[in-house]
Order: sequence, then structure tokens, then C-alpha cells
Amino acid sequence: MENVYKILSENKLKATPQRMFVYSLLVKSNKHLSAEEIYGKVKKSMPAISFATVYAILRSFKEAGIVKELRIDFERSFFESRLDEHHHFYCEKCENIYDVDIPLCCALENKEIDGHKIKEFEGYFHGICKKCNRNL
Repeated sequence: MENVYKILSENKLKATPQRMFVYSLLVKSNKHLSAEEIYGKVKKSMPAISFATVYAILRSFKEAGIVKELRIDFERSFFESRLDEHHHFYCEKCENIYDVDIPLCCALENKEIDGHKIKEFEGYFHGICKKCNRNL
């Protein structure tokens, strides 16, 4: 928890118990969690918390650059604490999201394409994951 406090403080975010809990949850999770999933997990330990508070916390984390927001299924947002450049695979059958580690093209490495400065890029692959593919 000391590390979480430090990360929040370094990013000029007040280290409230709610923020510390949400950030710890994202760091410890091996999944990409939706705001609704995060809210459900937080509510078990903090019954008085509202969905609006959880969503505001996630927005503040995104603005501070300590989490990434994924809009991979276009109906809801998912959040992760992994900040390095990587792509994602969305399984249309089980709806899991997987990190995909492939070499970045030169445009993404240089953060520029045809003179345009790239601020952010999200590569999403859609299909059937290997686990679901075995079960077909």
C-alpha cells in the first residue's frame, strides 16, 4: 500500500482510501476490468461507495496517466495499469481481453507518421481466442 500511496502522491492525486483501493485492484488484477467490474469489487469492501465515485476515480487516474482506458468492445470502457506500448486481442466468444506483445512498427516507435505526431495508438484485434478455438 505504501507504493500505491507514493504513486498517487507523485501524480498529484490525494491518496484517499477509495483511490488506493481502486488502484491496488487494477495493479493486482490479471484482467482488463470494466468500470462496472471494478465497482462491484470495490463495493464489497466499501459498501457506501457509488458507481459515480468509482468512475470519477478511474477518470482521474486516466488523466494523471497512471491507467489506460480501452474501448475495445465500443459499449464499455476497460481499464488497466500496464502503461507500456502494447496491443490487445478481444475474444468475441468469451469476451476476454488479452495483451498482445508484438514489435511496434517504426511509426509507433518514432511516435510520428507522415509528419504527424502520434500521441496515442491503440491496436485492437478481434476474433476467437485460442482457448475458445480449441472448444469449437
